Amino acid sequence: MTGVGGASPGPAPTPTPVEVRGRGPSGRIALGLFAAALVALVGLSLVGQSGSRPDSQAAVATPTATPTATSSPTAPPAPPPGTPPPRVAVAVGPVPTCPPGSTPDTPGPVDQARPTGLGSMVFDRQAGRLVALADGFLGEAEAWTFDVCTNTWTPMHPDRMHPSPSFFGTLVYDVDSDVTVAHEDTNRMWAYDLGADTWTMKGPAPADYPSLRFYDPVSGLLVALGDDGDEDTLGLPLWGYEVETDTWTPIPQAKPLTIGPHYEDFAYDASVDRLVAYSVIWEPSGNGDWLSQPRTWLFDIRTGTWSGTGAVTPQFSYGMWGMGPGIAYDEAAERTVMLGQGHFAAYDATADRWETLYEGSTAEDWWAACGTRPECRQLPFMVSDPVNERLVVYGGTVYTSKETGLVSPDDVLAFDTRTREWTLLLAASSGQPSLP
Repeated sequence: MTGVGGASPGPAPTPTPVEVRGRGPSGRIALGLFAAALVALVGLSLVGQSGSRPDSQAAVATPTATPTATSSPTAPPAPPPGTPPPRVAVAVGPVPTCPPGSTPDTPGPVDQARPTGLGSMVFDRQAGRLVALADGFLGEAEAWTFDVCTNTWTPMHPDRMHPSPSFFGTLVYDVDSDVTVAHEDTNRMWAYDLGADTWTMKGPAPADYPSLRFYDPVSGLLVALGDDGDEDTLGLPLWGYEVETDTWTPIPQAKPLTIGPHYEDFAYDASVDRLVAYSVIWEPSGNGDWLSQPRTWLFDIRTGTWSGTGAVTPQFSYGMWGMGPGIAYDEAAERTVMLGQGHFAAYDATADRWETLYEGSTAEDWWAACGTRPECRQLPFMVSDPVNERLVVYGGTVYTSKETGLVSPDDVLAFDTRTREWTLLLAASSGQPSLP
């Protein structure tokens, strides 16, 4: 498959054969002796100069030669920071529609059953529903779906004759395979077929324990972030996973990016065919303190090239570790959106610019001043809803008062990045906070 805007290369030209003509029967023996001597001299020369000529058509092999590993791609000249990548608008996958008569902006029944202990959430583009995993039966993950046209949760009941993942980690929907892929904490992979309501156990992931991040619509692979075990340098590996063949392939990087110990927030931006990475670098201030410096990075999967941006990046981290904001690519607005800890911002890669959607307090007790607004949540789940062209937010924790402290609301909200309006899709259970 070719990259976006690329063309399939044509066949390589066939080398022109070299014709050697004899000079008559009487000269063949002498010519042969002369040629043998010449080959021997050239062979000795090649031993010392092997590989020095890029157009050389000869190769010298020895019994002790070792295979050469595939090298990373050579990075093309990097544009100056702040130079936006070209807009390409990759099609992510099919977009279903709500049945006639649907009321997707009307809240669903408040007394309905809903998942607890939510671990991850994705959007199934074939079914037009959200798929979520929660704590389930005997420690096994329990699958739920959320219908974005009726705003109702439905518990799924996979066949108990088949195993299902437990202590699950990350979750990504594979568009071309039409399965939701889970990475279990034991480093084993699973595939969930919503139509068949069945889990399929896959093989283990690579040893560096990669976590799934997003689906690449160009290659058809799931992209995962590995762990090299070094939090100080963090030149982390990237992997591509093909669920149908259960195979992992390293994604070449011309120069692995080293950006500090916060390297967790990723999204695939289909408007520019780039991975958007949000990072925080801790730098000494000069007076004994440390300052957190947020940065935005772009990765071109097709060339294996990282590039910095000139964008002024908002702050989503407090303390040495922060509280994990939600991140998602909004297909309708063509923005990478981050939400949580009293902040809300959208990154436009085509202009290399962050737009502030909401800015709360930056004081140490920001959580007390922020209240129960959706932007004040910590660790929320946020995914794009292409059916209704908005983002869906669920879960997380929010500070209510000194008496109750942090609570985990079970309402479901939607946000339109273009109009900057919130919509309540499902009110919280009795006694839980929701929209103010």
